[in-house]
Amino acid sequence: MRHKIYRRAAAIFVVLLVFAQMVQVSWSYHEEQRQAALTGQEAEPEKLTLWYTDEKLNPYLVEAAEEFEQQNHVEITLQLVTAVDYIEHINTASISDLGGPDLFITSSELLEKARLAGLTVENDSFTERELEDAFPQQALNAASCGGRLMAYPFYFETCCLLYNKNYVDAAPVTIDDILAYADSYEGGDETADVENIFKWNVADIFSNFFFIANYVNLGGPTGDDPSQVQLSADEITACLQYYQSLNAFFAIDAEEVTTENVLQEFIDGKTVYTIAKTDAIAAIDKALAAEEETVSGDGDRFYGIAQVPDLTAELATKGLSVTNSVVVNAYSAQRELAKSFARYLTFEKAEDLYGLTDKMPVRLGVEYENPEMGVLLEQYENSVEVPKLTDLSNYWMEMEIAFANIWQGSDAAAEADAVAQEMLQQLETQE
Repeated sequence: MRHKIYRRAAAIFVVLLVFAQMVQVSWSYHEEQRQAALTGQEAEPEKLTLWYTDEKLNPYLVEAAEEFEQQNHVEITLQLVTAVDYIEHINTASISDLGGPDLFITSSELLEKARLAGLTVENDSFTERELEDAFPQQALNAASCGGRLMAYPFYFETCCLLYNKNYVDAAPVTIDDILAYADSYEGGDETADVENIFKWNVADIFSNFFFIANYVNLGGPTGDDPSQVQLSADEITACLQYYQSLNAFFAIDAEEVTTENVLQEFIDGKTVYTIAKTDAIAAIDKALAAEEETVSGDGDRFYGIAQVPDLTAELATKGLSVTNSVVVNAYSAQRELAKSFARYLTFEKAEDLYGLTDKMPVRLGVEYENPEMGVLLEQYENSVEVPKLTDLSNYWMEMEIAFANIWQGSDAAAEADAVAQEMLQQLETQE
């Protein structure tokens, strides 16, 4: 069946909605099938529409929709839409005469906003045993708000440590270990390409947040409890001061560094250790496959994957994570069918997600060509999820500015306290 993937800017959103609409049916699928059998005519397929904002999902969604259509006599329309005011647009479409999507894919930070807008229904498509066996608790927490599982956890992004096995035998336990390695480092023929012992994008909050993540509380386990917010502590200040001290060792220019050039330097053998996001693994493999250098002669990749190291023996770390989930729209006239498709996307077919999109599914038991990929799931399970509290929505922008100022020499305690006070004031205003 023909799939429609629309790309429209926010300015022509009304046009997008017009193309999105489907004829609403007033009888159930089984009744339609029964009537069709009586008349000898083939029943019209049920129709579903899925909205999403990441075009990298296209290959997976098209293939999954094709398979689900064939198995369930349904026609699925896939709509790639703008991420700008995403939940607002879904809500506007859903309450209009034209109608909105039956399902949509969204990040965990927007889930509470969607729930408060009345756009979610509970995920009751799994037994408790299935949930326990199929998904890590981190994913279930990310898909929960208001005390209930309100979405179908789909895929995640987090950060990890990558290291060059040609230069070091194993990942460090702490960044103190990296500093010790740097102090004792002696160049030679085998390390002729090395320019950086440790380099990461110090201008990216996602790559920096692990420094303080172990000591902040962003709304409790499910990230939606305003009574469980802690943004200041002695340990947070100590971690930020440690972060600042690294500028003297590694002198990374925050004005020039980018995620892309950091990764390329690691691929080129110029960097021993780096902090990278989940999608960097696929990027490295693809770049090296083009040069037929993905693996060495003994079948091992040149790089190793490890969880982000602690700072010291006393200061622990955690990664930051974002989970994307499939949500069934409460306004859908095809809720049960939409639930079945949401389960298919996130469970039955999840093992195909990485191969088609380079995105890591949260579903447990998926096997990868590189056995070290399991470390990413371990890192995800030991991470801090972005909060769902709308009053903390600007926390990341403020902390990114704070990290930038601290890297350049500003007082770490003052910067952290200023952000914490602003966020707490926002939370108190809404009480």
